[in-house]
Amino acid sequence: GRAGADRPAEARRALEEACEAVGLDGRGAPRVDERCRVTADGLWAIGDVTGISQFTHVAQYHGRVVADAMLGGSRRANHTGIPRVVFTHPEVAAVGLTADEARQEGVETVACELDLAASLARPWTFETDPGGVMGLLADRRRRVLIGAWAVAPMAGEWLHQAALAVRAGIPIDTLLDGVAQFPTYSEALLKALERLEL
Repeated sequence: GRAGADRPAEARRALEEACEAVGLDGRGAPRVDERCRVTADGLWAIGDVTGISQFTHVAQYHGRVVADAMLGGSRRANHTGIPRVVFTHPEVAAVGLTADEARQEGVETVACELDLAASLARPWTFETDPGGVMGLLADRRRRVLIGAWAVAPMAGEWLHQAALAVRAGIPIDTLLDGVAQFPTYSEALLKALERLEL
């Protein structure tokens, strides 16, 4: 009888000790370094449990970082420019910083918005009642994109150009020299870049 009554308390203590050994933050997520390692030796955390960015593609990315570490590599996780998509109709996609986040970081920004139906042919060839919008946020001093968003058909597919630009810090002048296939939604990035008043 008595031994069975102590099991829940023992399990709770064991769990608390394990959590303390791992090192949880105030949200209950394990603290991880740039290689997804927690404070305990030989232990990594990936994906949702880290509280960093709760998307399947981030968990897969973390998995690649951890696999590299286990094989003796030195790859480090970089969470800059990870796209976020809500698969509604139309899709809502974003990457990088918002204007508020940039302001909190002290970044001088310039932004623009592009009405897709007024600026591109593709919305008219894709649907009978076209719409959609794309927005860009740039660091004025560094002349690089730091954020982008779109509400449009398949936005999660074609926002990846902006995601790469944000992640790699590709200069806006280089992006402006790009050539986009006509008629595609991908033209939106170039058209929006042309509207940035740097």
